Amino acid sequence: MTATANPGHRIYQGRVSLDWHKKREHWGGGRRRPCRFCHRPSFLLDDDRRPVHKVCLERALTASLDTKTERWAA
Repeated sequence: MTATANPGHRIYQGRVSLDWHKKREHWGGGRRRPCRFCHRPSFLLDDDRRPVHKVCLERALTASLDTKTERWAA
């Protein structure tokens, strides 16, 4: 089951999936800077123009959703 909350991402099987395939603003211009999550070099930028790997951001967003779900269940 797929639920679309935002045109820039979707939730599929409990995981956040980002859609950056036509978004030039996520390209860092060929300059590699440390990802804010794993600290390895990344060419990509998030919506706030901070360097990030797409996979790292998807994992962080999924973990954030899991935490919110656990709080609601309690």
